[in-house]
Amino acid sequence: MALSWNLRGSQPESAIYVEEWAPAYGGPYLIGPDEDGAAADVVLMEDGDEIRPHLPAGEAQSFARIAFVDGVRRVEAALYQHDPATGQIARGIAGSAACGAVCTGNHGRLEFGEHRVYRLLVWGSGTTGELPEVAGGWQWRSLSIASDLPDAPLHELQTVMREEEGRLAESLWSEDTLVIVDGPLNFVRSREVPVLGYVKTHHRALLPAEQHMKVPLLGPGERTSVFAIGEDRYSCYLRLTWGTTLAGPWSGIVRLEVPQAVGANLAIAVADEATRMLPSFAGVPHRDARAPQNLQPIGSLETHLRHLLGDSGLANRAVREAVALKSATAQKGT
Repeated sequence: MALSWNLRGSQPESAIYVEEWAPAYGGPYLIGPDEDGAAADVVLMEDGDEIRPHLPAGEAQSFARIAFVDGVRRVEAALYQHDPATGQIARGIAGSAACGAVCTGNHGRLEFGEHRVYRLLVWGSGTTGELPEVAGGWQWRSLSIASDLPDAPLHELQTVMREEEGRLAESLWSEDTLVIVDGPLNFVRSREVPVLGYVKTHHRALLPAEQHMKVPLLGPGERTSVFAIGEDRYSCYLRLTWGTTLAGPWSGIVRLEVPQAVGANLAIAVADEATRMLPSFAGVPHRDARAPQNLQPIGSLETHLRHLLGDSGLANRAVREAVALKSATAQKGT
């Protein structure tokens, strides 16, 4: 169903707003003034060459369950190896990550589902290195990357987490389960599964400028027309709710993604179902520093996963004990 644009999204010129997210999280709208327009691989398709507002069409889908998938990661110690012969220093990190799901169960109650926790050593500069297991069950899997950039190990830890999220999302999907991944679908490998990507932060203007400026005119519970991104995803914008009277025009707006391989009709149906039910899960400011975009189930899942990672101080101490043990073992062998 196509609607007229909601004029509440129109704001006075030169208005000043206050970002609803806590300053530590930056903001949901990070598109700079030098953005040069739409990406060349975006094609408007549902409503011809423009976007329009839509309410969910048709009857609600018969999903027996909704599964929200997300992950968290943490650096527990910065490491480096020094080669005295060459003076080369290779940087690394000891870190942990977890991914999991929270699902609607009986009577719509949210229940924590499957989760995966893992601890890693990530080395840069092509270096390898292991640490021994120490008391308390602390052990790490070692990975190596070629890059010698200081932040490359952290980026690799983030990538590993995202890959695990994608695997978990695919394993949870079934015809009666709508799976929603917090973030874009970059790491969901199966393009034939209608997993939904949920993007909270906007980094670039995907639509042509004259269409991009219409997005803030969405009313609560409305989405834009679906458009194609490249050859692998369909997407649309959704307004969960209005922000406060001081919030900017993009407050409460998220972007959804669905794999193109499922077909345009199913992608639009999934977008409609998400538009129908996601506003009821919008985050609330007194509980989440990234409300309303950070959904309540996702916020609860993040808290649960951080608890599963254990105490950060104990994790750091375990790394130090492992490094000391390795050093002592090496000295005995010389």
